[in-house]
Amino acid sequence: MRTTKICAVQFQIYNDFNKNISRVEHFFEIANKNNCDIICFPEVFLTAGMQKKKYNPEYVSKSKKLFSKLSKNYNLYSIMGSIIEKNENNLYNISYLFDNKGKILGDYKKNHLTKNEQKYLRPDDKIKVFKTKIGNIGIQICRDLLYPEITRKLMLRGAEIVFCPSFWCSKSTQYSNIYNYKYFNKKIPNEVTSLASARAIESETVFVYVNAAGTFNYNGAKNTLLGRTQIALPFYGTTHILNHNKESVLIKGVDLSMIKDAKKIYGTEKDLKNYYRN
Repeated sequence: MRTTKICAVQFQIYNDFNKNISRVEHFFEIANKNNCDIICFPEVFLTAGMQKKKYNPEYVSKSKKLFSKLSKNYNLYSIMGSIIEKNENNLYNISYLFDNKGKILGDYKKNHLTKNEQKYLRPDDKIKVFKTKIGNIGIQICRDLLYPEITRKLMLRGAEIVFCPSFWCSKSTQYSNIYNYKYFNKKIPNEVTSLASARAIESETVFVYVNAAGTFNYNGAKNTLLGRTQIALPFYGTTHILNHNKESVLIKGVDLSMIKDAKKIYGTEKDLKNYYRN
């Protein structure tokens, strides 16, 4: 068995950067006490949906320094959810991966932006897989979940575990009224669980979906977060889930030898390599 133990943090976001960042070490402590190999936080969990006019580069530098320090001190790989960062005069939604020595192994910039994000952020079109001693790691962010091509590309580059930090709401004033009231007025949306399961099975990967918790009001928008942080596996789909939207952690060891079995049984990767060659 090749087991990697994951700590997925369903983090309650507040409209206060200092309050958010002051609570990060607590979760590193939990992950460390449970002998986890890697910890992952949600999308924009430190600053939420920061607008261009309120961008503060100090938030980015403080966040990176803290994650570098905590990753080293607690001997943990970590995914810094995502943060809004300026790069070559453009703002991106970026997720960073740190190793257990505190070094940044790389980053991923969100490919598929929401309509609101498109007003001030720039999308990217690149994906990356990071080869580490705890497994080959791919990252995507929130809305990327709707596009199977991203997870498929990560699979074709050797990803074994795909993390998806997210800020997904069950209801939001930014969402269409058709979505909020016609389809999910009295029901909890189920797309995330269906899609996470599908991505794990169709792409022969462990899929780790890490969402924010609670309610959050910002720039006039009222958001009720979906929560439902979960881990999905090949063959089974979602096997472990926080079936609520309260702050909590999901800790689970996953057997990466299952990936090899899935590739042998399903043969999806081999078929797609031949498909894209034609």
